Amino acid sequence: MNYLHKELYNLLISDHHIFDFIRESALDGLWYWDVENPENEWMDGKFWTTLGYDPEQMPHKSSAWQDIIHQDDLKVALENFKKHCEDPNHPYDQIVRYKHKNGHTIWVRCRGMAIRDHNGKAIRLLGAHNEVSALKKHEEILKRCNSAASIGYWEIDFISEKVLWSTLTKEILEVERDFTPTINETLAFFSEGKSKTSLLNAYQNAISKGESYELELPISISKEKTKWVKIVGIPQITANKCTQIYGTVQDIDLRKTNELKLREEREKLRISEESFRANFEHAAIGMAILNEKGQWLKVNNKLCEIVGYSQEELRQLTFQDITFPADLDADLVLFQELMDGKRDHYQMEKRYFHKDGHIIYIILAVSIVRNNEGKILYVVSQIIDISELKEAKNKIHSLLKTSQEQNNRLKNFAHIVSHNLRSHSSNIGFMIDLLTNENEKLTEKEEYKLLKTASNNLAQTIQHLNEVAMIQTTLEENLQAISLSNSIKSAIENVAAIADAAQVKIINEIKPDEVILGLPAYIDSIVLNLLTNGIKYRSENVDSYIKISSFHSMQYKVILFEDNGKGIDLEQYGSQLFGMYKTFHRHPEARGIGLFITKSQIEALGGRIEVESEVNKGSKFKIYLKNEKDKKPMYHR
Repeated sequence: MNYLHKELYNLLISDHHIFDFIRESALDGLWYWDVENPENEWMDGKFWTTLGYDPEQMPHKSSAWQDIIHQDDLKVALENFKKHCEDPNHPYDQIVRYKHKNGHTIWVRCRGMAIRDHNGKAIRLLGAHNEVSALKKHEEILKRCNSAASIGYWEIDFISEKVLWSTLTKEILEVERDFTPTINETLAFFSEGKSKTSLLNAYQNAISKGESYELELPISISKEKTKWVKIVGIPQITANKCTQIYGTVQDIDLRKTNELKLREEREKLRISEESFRANFEHAAIGMAILNEKGQWLKVNNKLCEIVGYSQEELRQLTFQDITFPADLDADLVLFQELMDGKRDHYQMEKRYFHKDGHIIYIILAVSIVRNNEGKILYVVSQIIDISELKEAKNKIHSLLKTSQEQNNRLKNFAHIVSHNLRSHSSNIGFMIDLLTNENEKLTEKEEYKLLKTASNNLAQTIQHLNEVAMIQTTLEENLQAISLSNSIKSAIENVAAIADAAQVKIINEIKPDEVILGLPAYIDSIVLNLLTNGIKYRSENVDSYIKISSFHSMQYKVILFEDNGKGIDLEQYGSQLFGMYKTFHRHPEARGIGLFITKSQIEALGGRIEVESEVNKGSKFKIYLKNEKDKKPMYHR
């Protein structure tokens, strides 16, 4: 034993002041416990002073401190006391919480050593207190800061070959609190590839070169989930050998995800800007960027081609300078509304002056771009040259006028032809009748019968031709009283075969005495079109039918065609229903002309058509035709 060490021992035995000095300077109170009589315990007065009590008033009983210690910590202390008494190698050392007289918590490190008899039985327990409240407070603050920043602690001890993760580290890596990690299990969180290679390189450099590292890497929480973390590693070098690496792991997933998203958005913006620039410069229409005064800031080549100015020349002008005076006021009103925020775009047809002086017709579309604060950044204009379209429109008007004149001549020609042919047809019929009157035996010959049939067919064809020729001029004078019942029956007979094949039942509720005003050719066409449409657009899922009925409405006779077929979405297609070449179902025979012709024929007869329809439920077509009660019906055919 060192002589100074031995000398100190002797001084402690001979002079109690030495012991008191050590006790008061180095500790926050000693205690001495009678293990054989556990209710008796001497507690140093400094301990009670630390807890805010008067030492003179505190009894030397174990119950005195056991009443103010945190009960969870008391259980731990008693458990360690029991184990230490049984096994000297088990330390009696723990940090416990005491309640200060004022109510707040005091943290104390409590250590003890059993005094044993010659048989090794613990008979006394000598202990020391050290207040660690400040340390625990700092530790708690650090813990909260780390928790708020999602920073966990980790350590790899190469001597003990143990890996330590703090509770927060386990939370970040989403493992159970009792999880005991190994080096291999730690590395398993990093997928093969760049991420794992980067970590292994940094890890090897820390061991071999003593280099610290700081990495941001994705880790695999599960097969479906990854998370970004920031890993800091610091090697501990002892005798030129790495004995330990410790550091932190921080959850940066939200920040990294946002960062990557921002980078992606910036890349998209860059691509978008490059695309806009390319589209701007090479657009097939004129494009320009202007300021709020209407000055050209940037123009593309197409606009220069349209107006005849170079880019440098246009940048010295405003749009007002090249606008046709009569169009300027309307443009300025819309432009000002754009500036005032009353609108975000407008479109108009206007005129520009070409550099050489002639007028250009254009379609102008203008929109505005503002920043997040609503401040105007710039105005974008798109200009389409429609000068050729205007010229073509004028030519079309001229052609239309010519066509109308030709149409009138064709009508006159049709009238002449139908009139002259009817005369010749009548003469032929008269001659045939004259021959048979003189020679009745001719009627028995087959040649006569063929000639008579040809004559009748010619007369009927001329009659129909005459009806068509008269439609646009003297239609009212040529309308005839027609038996609706006969027309419907005839049409049903014509479609009977296809109706049977399609398994569509046709229900005829037209009364025998129903009479309408029209032209036979048109009535036949209208009825036939609506019947074939009903068959064509039947539903495959129900027993299909078409029901035909009629009723009176004011001066009209209304013919109702009702079916339970596919129906039409009138909200979407109602405005296009009677347009030429408009189809609404994918039927191979649909041409988009039937309803157009039907509507035209009905309106030519002075009537109208109305539709009610619902998808997958069917349609109702109401045909309004003039009702004629006084005229005798023409039972044609």
